[in-house]
Amino acid sequence: MDLLYPILGIGALVFLGSLAWETFGRRRAPGTSSGSLPSGMTFAAKPLLTDQEVQLYNLLRLAVEDRYLLFTQIPLWSLLDLRVPSGTPPVETLRELALKRATFVLVHPGSRLVEKVVQVERPVAEDAQDGVPDSMFDAVFRAAGVQLIRLSPFHAYTVPGLVTVLDLADPD
Repeated sequence: MDLLYPILGIGALVFLGSLAWETFGRRRAPGTSSGSLPSGMTFAAKPLLTDQEVQLYNLLRLAVEDRYLLFTQIPLWSLLDLRVPSGTPPVETLRELALKRATFVLVHPGSRLVEKVVQVERPVAEDAQDGVPDSMFDAVFRAAGVQLIRLSPFHAYTVPGLVTVLDLADPD
């Protein structure tokens, strides 16, 4: 029984290593170097947030004060721990999560767990699918027990208004 845990740990490491090798090792085309860029390709820094999101970020910072750590533009895969039954390939779900970001994330400073996600609703393009991406967004947070709050980028928020919307009022 004393050897069972180290053997299981080594087996898990071997399995995860082989899984990583299969997943990431085969994606690179032979002959391409990961350290060089193709000729003619350039990069430029871009703003992380829009002007409205920066204003909302500053108001959120004041509203949450010392209660939460406030982060922005966090990919969902870094917020959630995906656990699937054995034999179920999570590839499609992971692809879906990899492309989605939470606009603002409120993290409890003690437990370091995400407690609330504030999503700024972007205008929906006419060629977008009818609510399919949003249903997954809602479902994953509901399943994880994280409160999802949706805000409009066109609404003028105040700090007291955000305290109310985020349900941060001190109980009296």
